Formats: sequence, C-alpha cells, structure tokens
Amino acid sequence: MKRVAFLFLVSLLLSMSSLAGSDAASDPKSIRLMISEVQPGSMSADQYCTLVFGDRRFHSEKASRHHGQDVERKVFEGELSPEQWTSLIGILDAKDLKDLKVPPTVPPLVMQDTHPYAISIARDGIYQNFEFIDSKSLKPYQGQIKPLLQWWKSLRAQRTPPSSAPASERCSLDNSHAVFSQ
Repeated sequence: MKRVAFLFLVSLLLSMSSLAGSDAASDPKSIRLMISEVQPGSMSADQYCTLVFGDRRFHSEKASRHHGQDVERKVFEGELSPEQWTSLIGILDAKDLKDLKVPPTVPPLVMQDTHPYAISIARDGIYQNFEFIDSKSLKPYQGQIKPLLQWWKSLRAQRTPPSSAPASERCSLDNSHAVFSQ
C-alpha cells in the first residue's frame, strides 16, 4: 500500500513535463481537466482517474492495484451532458479556485494515512496543478476543492458501460504525465 502511494507521489513530483503546443489548452480535443485519486486499502488500492476534454468527452479509469501493479483496470468513456458540462465549467471558473495557489510538496520518507489526489486544470494555454498527499494536506484548501470533488464523485457514480478503449498513459501512476505543466 505504501509502495502504491510512493509511486504515485514520485510520478507527481516527476510530472512537470510540457505539453506539445503552446495552445494545447484551447484545442477542443485537448484536456480541460485531469483528476486522479488513490484510495488506499489494507490489501490493495483503488485508483480513479478522469480526463475531461474541451469537446465535453471524458475518459475515466478505475484500477485495482496490489504491490504497485494493476490487478484490474477498467476504462469508461462518454460525453458529459450539457448540464454536467455547465456545472463543471462553473466550478473550474470560480474565482476562488482560479486564484488558488498550492505550493508543491515533497513527500516524507515515511508516509502514513496517504490518500493522494492530483488535479490539473487547463487555464489559458497553461495548466493549474494541485497535488495533495493526504487529507491533512487537502484540508486547508477543502473549501475551494470540495465542489470539484463532489462533481467528480457524481460523475463516477453514473452508470457508464465499460469501453474497449485503451488505458491512457496520463492515468498511469508510473509515467511522467500525471500532472501537466506549461
């Protein structure tokens, strides 16, 4: 379990690679939002990841992981309803979220009670990135982040049939594209 969290945190710290093209965030097929969470468990961890594109499409993955490896990974794809899209854009464009500055954190050598989140939001050709190692690091920003997490939870709760689409490398815990940067 600690190994999964460690791999997630290492991928976050190594993830400051650039996107191809300076106007990637304005491309309708580019990613508008990336959000990822690892829910630790006693024997395995569940990882959730969602990519929302500028044309309202989404790509979600749910992976069950054990000892840092996928035991199972399911992919779901679809299109947000106009109401879901409007709600998401309202949350992403809220002034308190747009103005939020979360300093990068360095994970300690020993971690307890990890529950990491990574969030990247496209903003005028760059990405606003947030990384939280645990609920303690998220707590000071709960007021600004909570509406987005609630929106995401409702998206994950909707019944979307599994897709035959491949997993996205951006949702992988061990790649360098977990968080986007300019």
